Amino acid sequence: MTFSIGIAGRPYNSVSTTVLHCDAAAAAATVSDVHVSAPGSSSASTPTVTADSIQSKETVNTFTSVEPPAATIAQANPIITKNSSSFSILQQLCSELSLDPPAVEVSKSPSLAYGATVSIKYGFTSLKSYAKKLDAQEEAAHVALLSLKTGNVEHDAKNCRTQLNEYCQRQQREKPEYVPSGSGPFSCTVFVPIVHTVNDMATEAEATVNAARGILTTLGRTSHFLQVIDDPRFETFSVSCNPYTLTTRYRFGRHSAGQTTKKNAEKVAAERALSVLYPELDPKPGLDQCKNKLQELYPQETPKYLSESEDGLFYSEVTVSFMEQITSTNLSPLSASDDLAKRVLKRLDLIS
Repeated sequence: MTFSIGIAGRPYNSVSTTVLHCDAAAAAATVSDVHVSAPGSSSASTPTVTADSIQSKETVNTFTSVEPPAATIAQANPIITKNSSSFSILQQLCSELSLDPPAVEVSKSPSLAYGATVSIKYGFTSLKSYAKKLDAQEEAAHVALLSLKTGNVEHDAKNCRTQLNEYCQRQQREKPEYVPSGSGPFSCTVFVPIVHTVNDMATEAEATVNAARGILTTLGRTSHFLQVIDDPRFETFSVSCNPYTLTTRYRFGRHSAGQTTKKNAEKVAAERALSVLYPELDPKPGLDQCKNKLQELYPQETPKYLSESEDGLFYSEVTVSFMEQITSTNLSPLSASDDLAKRVLKRLDLIS
């Protein structure tokens, strides 16, 4: 038995003010993941998309790891949280870029397992402008092939349009659509169907979410905050705006060196967390002051210690809340979220 899912949505038009932009993103994040239509029916919309709606100049002016006063942080309508599904993130990405909402096709096998195919039409924009439209198209196709990690673009960059056509044929989808700028010198955006299919899932929702995750992984635009969402050491995680602020609660594993008392094990755990989160503290607190200092840096939530005893020695891990903030930015909400997550991962030495 096969049936389709229609996703209700409309394109999002970007605005100049950060406050409205963030509010729109928060609203998009609250959209229900899946609206199921009757078996055998489907719905789709195709709003007009231009190359200008895809291009963006994303620059970060300043950022800080210093904790701002609690009153400055708007948590009521987070952009992304630990519980955000891949499908809702994909919906939000399409909304930010004024793309059609994700299309979903769900199937059910005789063994009662579910499969899902999620697809979007995503725009890749040429990095340079050209005197001829054809050259701009070739450059856009080159960007798409590089982003999709497909094709022989390093050694033969003169037939990128042909290679991109072949990619779409393998996806069993329509050909790429090229949208050049209105007048020369020409830039170009090529819209390519990005498709991912999963099978043998227990539920429709699980199949749909996993298929959407495949598209997000292919595009790579949200890789850092997806890594944070997946990592169980991040017990909570959310990004709010005005300004963009990531707030998380992270569990530091226990130190390898055991201590003779539980109290000393907790002090060592606090010292380790401080050295990772705030390496530039000056003056550095002594071991006996580390627990108090760790709580002072984020007084809203008390660090939590979990201690164990093995062979007469004590080991302690600590869970700590902290923030990362961008104080001035032209990034879109999802791009800002990913940038903040990248900073947090670097801060914790989880990526280089």
